[in-house]
Amino acid sequence: MEKKSEQTKREIAETFLSLINSHPLNEITVGGLSKTCGINRNTFYYHFNNTADLIEYVVKGIVDRLLTKYPPKINSLEDCFVAGINFARNNKNAINNIYHSTSRAIFERHLWHVCGYSVNAYIKSLPENAMPARTQEEVEVLREFLKYACFGFVIDWINRDMPEDVTEKIKTLVNLPIFRQMSKNVH
Repeated sequence: MEKKSEQTKREIAETFLSLINSHPLNEITVGGLSKTCGINRNTFYYHFNNTADLIEYVVKGIVDRLLTKYPPKINSLEDCFVAGINFARNNKNAINNIYHSTSRAIFERHLWHVCGYSVNAYIKSLPENAMPARTQEEVEVLREFLKYACFGFVIDWINRDMPEDVTEKIKTLVNLPIFRQMSKNVH
């Protein structure tokens, strides 16, 4: 059974996520959040040092749930992108409000972690004959390149206000000969 303190902390985070989906971050105050939660400010500060600490907790929780949902074996590059894209679509306003605030670095740090996790899972799932890199150094360069590509792709997509055409771009990317050959050899 969840302790009352943990339940309160989770409720604060859920309320914040609900508010950030409908209000810019600069309009959300500790006082307003506390009132919406039905707690006093001291209760908020018992659980979090400030709103940045709350954002860290919320984003980390989201990332942890996302990574738990997708086990460390990803069979295609498309799966790497689609998991993050689907989450972002479902939380578009929250992501935009955090991304376009002073807490952007928190978001980017966790996005970097998700990109790294996804790329590592994908590379580990490739059989040796599907790997375009032959030496450990080449594998590391490929890993870093794909992580940067994934991160940049998502950041660019957010900067363009998350247009729907991203799914088609992902399909085009994964159907490039190098990735198609890698994916074909996985199965």
